[in-house]
Amino acid sequence: MKTALRILLGLIVILVAAFFIFRTPDTDRAEMIAKYSNDASQFVDDGAGGKIHYRDEGNKDGPAILLIHGSNSLLQTWEPVVALLGDKYRLISLDLYGHGLTGPQAQGDYSADMNIAAAVKVLDTVGVDKAYWVGNSMGGWLSWRGGLAVPDRVSGLVLIDASGAQTDEKIKPYLGARLARSSIGQLLLPEITPKFLVRSSLEENFAQPERLTDELVTRYWELLRFPGNRQASIARGKTEREPEKWAEVGDLKMPVLLIWGEQDKVIPVSHAKAFEAAIPESKLIIYKDAGHLPMEETPDQVARDIGTWIEGTEAMKASEAELEDAA
Repeated sequence: MKTALRILLGLIVILVAAFFIFRTPDTDRAEMIAKYSNDASQFVDDGAGGKIHYRDEGNKDGPAILLIHGSNSLLQTWEPVVALLGDKYRLISLDLYGHGLTGPQAQGDYSADMNIAAAVKVLDTVGVDKAYWVGNSMGGWLSWRGGLAVPDRVSGLVLIDASGAQTDEKIKPYLGARLARSSIGQLLLPEITPKFLVRSSLEENFAQPERLTDELVTRYWELLRFPGNRQASIARGKTEREPEKWAEVGDLKMPVLLIWGEQDKVIPVSHAKAFEAAIPESKLIIYKDAGHLPMEETPDQVARDIGTWIEGTEAMKASEAELEDAA
């Protein structure tokens, strides 16, 4: 009994020492806002005690595109695509609750409904009634859920390595996400988040990790440590994802484009095939040289295919409208 007690006390001492030695504190809110906002950055009061960070960029006269990032990501993940599509399209991006410069949701609500409401709040703020919702990973899940919940606000969907498909091949979370699901990870990650852990997680998301720059890794690392974001990440991992909603995905009435990285180790291509089979008339494009984040790895391909698809969709809608008028 005494031996067991000594071992337990020894472990506690080691954990306490590790906490003080390896602790990575939150970053400074004001410093992060100054560093990671730009001239297009705005903050809108969400009416619940928080402020949502968003950007409204590009051609204000073009079709509107709403860009929704994935879990533990941030709106900057879309910067390469925004730069490539800005001449023709209006590009609206936001930091979801618990991410980037938005920070945690005041009541700790990270449900699909709450995040969809945040997206709609941003659309209302910039005066856009309808947009193409483009989402990656968790953002893809929120996009198709938005297509079901608020179809009148959705012109079409672009699902990039989206989550939510219910298949026999389960997803394999990246290292950081796996740790966040463990009891020890939930205890330590809100206080200890070494930079190498962020780099390792990003490497699992890239088909070609050599494309990762230290600047990119630093951005993810610093904004993950934005006050409240790490605690939000743990809470979000415990949020019910409502897998039963998958049965409704075939009810989507708007056009749907699926984009997938063939080397995605997080959400494999079998999930893309499941979406394609479940959504009538959806179109699937697979990139051989991309992983889970094609918009960061191969932005030229992503921007080209989104632009081409929206052009075709807009032309088809115009043709249908002309036929209706003629009738």
